[in-house]
Amino acid sequence: MPMPMPMPMRRLACLLLQPAQRFTARVSLAAQGISRSAMNLPPVLGRPALFFALAFAAAAAVAQSYPSKPVRIIVPLPPGAVDMTARYLCDKFPQSLGQPCIVENKPGAGSIVGMDYVAKAEPDGHTLVLAANNLPIIPSLYATLPFDVVKDLAPIALVSTIPGMIVAHTSFPAQSFQEFIAYVKANPGKVNYTSCGLASPQHLAGELLNSMAGMQMVHIPYKGCGPAEVDVLAGHVPIFISNIGRSMPLIRAGKVRGYAVTTAQRSRFAPEYPSVSESGFPGYDLDIWFGLLAPGRTPRAIVTRLNAEVNRVLALPDIRDRLLAQAYEPAGGTPEKFAEVIRADLERYGKVIREAGIKVE
Repeated sequence: MPMPMPMPMRRLACLLLQPAQRFTARVSLAAQGISRSAMNLPPVLGRPALFFALAFAAAAAVAQSYPSKPVRIIVPLPPGAVDMTARYLCDKFPQSLGQPCIVENKPGAGSIVGMDYVAKAEPDGHTLVLAANNLPIIPSLYATLPFDVVKDLAPIALVSTIPGMIVAHTSFPAQSFQEFIAYVKANPGKVNYTSCGLASPQHLAGELLNSMAGMQMVHIPYKGCGPAEVDVLAGHVPIFISNIGRSMPLIRAGKVRGYAVTTAQRSRFAPEYPSVSESGFPGYDLDIWFGLLAPGRTPRAIVTRLNAEVNRVLALPDIRDRLLAQAYEPAGGTPEKFAEVIRADLERYGKVIREAGIKVE
């Protein structure tokens, strides 16, 4: 059985958790009352190795004591699909974490209010945010933000994704995706489309298609998917780019005509519809994702534990069934994988926004 960590060593380990303190190799072991024998360290272990040993011990202590109070998942949007996903996580977190989990909506300013709240929260893993992929969009829309998307938020895990889908009112003349492209190209600036909001991923999907196809659809902005859908069904706007979960029930009811999905591959939820990529636009790939993040200075040990917890929950059959029933693909993976998705989307969405000249009012 390993020897318990001596109290002086515990105090020294705690210093490593305080970002304002700088622990250097010049710290005197004798001044701390720590002997090599007390720490059971080999005689050849130098101060750099001691530093990492203490850091490891401190990180382990942090992970073991976490969480010490209820965990909150902030949803920076009004109640809807995102907080539904957050509640799936919260329902299962207490099983392993041993503390209650609370979902709290903090909408405002295109999600900036809620994300900023978490970016400035205590970095102890008790306040998290479930963000959608407008997270990598907003830096290209605003000259200044109250937080840095990369530095002030720590990716934990990608939670779920859902394909976008291009549909049209049944009165629109094009019967297929290829006919749709040909019609819009033959009528530049005369075909309107709508999405789930100005600078939403669905809006950018339309602008990316404009760019790649060399055509000119005109975006009509609405405040959300719901109002946009109402006017599409009424025939006021012919083209709608939404998500597959919203689109397929309308297609099955005969209210709209489906054209294509916006992901690189066909979707299991609508295998009869081609992807834009396979239809003559290789490299076209845009989906809608949701991911969990913590404040940027959250200790790595806590991020790692939360990542393991998210992956555990997503592997549960009942959670997978709930997500799939609403056309969401369970995701998961490492914090590094999620960080890579964010970095790639920052570049990709930024390019679309600049080229299309998209600006917020």
